[in-house]
Amino acid sequence: MSELFSNLGIDPKLLLAQVVNFLLVFWLLNRFVFKRILKFLDQRRQGIEQGVELTEKAKLEMERIGEVRKVAMGKARELAEGLVQEAKSKGTIVEKEIVAEARKAAEVLLQKAKEELERKKQDALKEAEAELQRRAFFLAEKVLSRSLTKEDQDRMGKDLLKEVQRHD
Repeated sequence: MSELFSNLGIDPKLLLAQVVNFLLVFWLLNRFVFKRILKFLDQRRQGIEQGVELTEKAKLEMERIGEVRKVAMGKARELAEGLVQEAKSKGTIVEKEIVAEARKAAEVLLQKAKEELERKKQDALKEAEAELQRRAFFLAEKVLSRSLTKEDQDRMGKDLLKEVQRHD
């Protein structure tokens, strides 16, 4: 299996890390963004349905009034059309405000997720660097202990300690 990945130029560890990152981002989006968007869309759909119901009720009422009073029909129609336009314009304004708020909230959540991922990435890099330093020091110690005298070892140990303290 590793030969197959090697022949295809795929690093299994990198692939696993990418899968984990993808699943983490997918989970975060599902947890914090998609549910809110779906909730918003459902609320908007209900609002539209209520608006449609109100419009249909208004039409029926206008027909009844028109049959009873043909004279008042012109004024009632003008009033109803004005109310519908006003409701549409207010609905459009409210819709834009809600969409803008949802976008802002989504951007904030996305930014927080990015910051958290960056922090975790930096932590992992620091841990890897520390481990690499420990292993390099251990390897250098093994190599130097076989080929250097005790005096050389003491001098190089002091130099290495000074160098490590200077980087910290």
